[in-house]
Amino acid sequence: MNSGGWIATVAIVAVVIGVAVAQREANTASQRSAETVSCDEVLESVVALERAGRTSGAIDEQIQWLSDNCKTEFGIATGYFSGKSGVSQFGAQSCADLEGRIPAESITLLREDAACTDTPVPAWSPPATPVTTAQPGGGIPWNEAKNHVGSTQRVCGPLAGGGNSDDDVFLNLGLDYPDPDRFQIVVWDIGSLESIGGGSMICIEGPITSYQGVAQIEIYDPSRIEIYS
Repeated sequence: MNSGGWIATVAIVAVVIGVAVAQREANTASQRSAETVSCDEVLESVVALERAGRTSGAIDEQIQWLSDNCKTEFGIATGYFSGKSGVSQFGAQSCADLEGRIPAESITLLREDAACTDTPVPAWSPPATPVTTAQPGGGIPWNEAKNHVGSTQRVCGPLAGGGNSDDDVFLNLGLDYPDPDRFQIVVWDIGSLESIGGGSMICIEGPITSYQGVAQIEIYDPSRIEIYS
């Protein structure tokens, strides 16, 4: 190989080594930067952005960072967001009712935002004896649904409350959670629903199943829910 070839080879090797060193330094700097930020600090930033109404951009990156690096704090954040979304649909819930459903730290944040209350939330009281013929468009009343598990029925009842779990929404008819005699509509993977007034008559048609003794109809399409004032 002539001297020109050696020089070119040496130059290429130098470039490759330089790129590798630069990449290693960049990775080291990134690692050091991540190590200087604590999970608590990122969680505080996420909560501050949510409270300021800045729900896109930087907050998405920080939530992803929590998901990748801080499982506990990520669970607190998702529990907090779940509780906040429930307020827009059903109003402030009882803090006690949220226990066991989301982390205690999430409940503390919701309490600070007045998004849950320690004052007992009065439940709507349904008529003592619902009349089947009064159901809008026909069907059975909510408190008879448990007698029809395994069949397809149109079930109607007054909205007594509801809640969220991740992206799933629960509508409780007749009685509110955690009363086992309630009838519930489960809307999977919807995120949230438009606000529905308490006491509104709700009807839904579909196969009736039972979960832990609670009669329910599960759906994915919220347009199947019929709402009567």
